[in-house]
Amino acid sequence: MERASFRTNVLTRHLLSQENPNLDDDDVLLQSWPCISYTPAEASEPAACFDVYEMRKLMDGHNLEERDWLYGVIIQSEVFNPRSIGGRVHVWADYNQPMEQQREMTMRRIEYLSDCGVFRGWLTENEAEAELRKVALGEVIAIFDYSLAIKIGVHVFLCWSKVLVGKLRR
Repeated sequence: MERASFRTNVLTRHLLSQENPNLDDDDVLLQSWPCISYTPAEASEPAACFDVYEMRKLMDGHNLEERDWLYGVIIQSEVFNPRSIGGRVHVWADYNQPMEQQREMTMRRIEYLSDCGVFRGWLTENEAEAELRKVALGEVIAIFDYSLAIKIGVHVFLCWSKVLVGKLRR
């Protein structure tokens, strides 16, 4: 804020001296307004006191360990197109491929996730903790590729929930 005020004052003096050197400070044409000013967070608090884990707990809410595990599973497989950029591994879906190839890759990804145990208990466990785990892992999958999340959601959550509801009614 001090830097912005300083620059505003310099510009104001420059403009005032060119137009009318007899103007008072009360007749200032250019002012810094606090309501439209921006002060970055780094200026008021050092970044060292920011706790990433606490922010993740706030944003994600639950099952952080399972989310991290699934991120690790995803970045280890070639079916998720991992690329190392700037020392970090990034994954993304390749949307430049034809639809049939994208569908094939989606099925290969589901098979890989199944082999790694991601879907273990999704159809057999009904406790609240198991449901939260399913939701957390589904969110991680959706972050990578929405089409993968939709396919899993439709086939697991919608189709199997109808089967389970049918069994409960009998």
